[in-house]
Amino acid sequence: MLRVIFGGTFDPIHNGHVQTSLAAFRLLKADLMQVMPSAQPPHRDYPGATPEQRLAMVRLAYAAHADIVAENWELERERPSYSLLTLQEMRATWPQDQLIFLLGNDAFAKLDSWHGWQQLLDVAHLAVMQRPHETSSWSEGVRQLAASHQVDNVQELHDRPAGCMICLPTPEIEVSATLLRDRIAASGAWEQFVPEAVAAYIKQQQLYQTD
Repeated sequence: MLRVIFGGTFDPIHNGHVQTSLAAFRLLKADLMQVMPSAQPPHRDYPGATPEQRLAMVRLAYAAHADIVAENWELERERPSYSLLTLQEMRATWPQDQLIFLLGNDAFAKLDSWHGWQQLLDVAHLAVMQRPHETSSWSEGVRQLAASHQVDNVQELHDRPAGCMICLPTPEIEVSATLLRDRIAASGAWEQFVPEAVAAYIKQQQLYQTD
């Protein structure tokens, strides 16, 4: 089985996450995508919604897609959400499956600041989502990694257990979680930036509102 692992804080998940990941999932021709909120994101401040609320929003965002699941892997572990540790655990759990770690170009550009980044390709493939007008430039270490591992054909990710990196064209969606939280706090317009069920949940839970 070819599994796509798409992690993030998702605080909240929005149309940018959903539409770009769906486009990448189709291009990869994978069997399953596991969308995984981070429990203790080591690269960000602590999120505004609880882990359980963020998982619930992910579940609602992809409810129409039977081959996409909300993954609570990192929420069940009392450790920082380091991608390498998670992928190593998943590799041990599903040794016969290929794992594709899906991330945006902004994150990939700074991959060499991540814990154990050079070992990621030992246990998984990397798929980098690139928007039409991408501006983030890769660091020297990341450029060297891409030069050694980048492929152009998705089939190579199906044929090898790990070790490939591929760039995928994905739509440009102008939205960010920071923008959403700010608009909700300021009672501005925001509902159009998230799936309808997620908007209803945010309202029902009264998330991101200021007192």
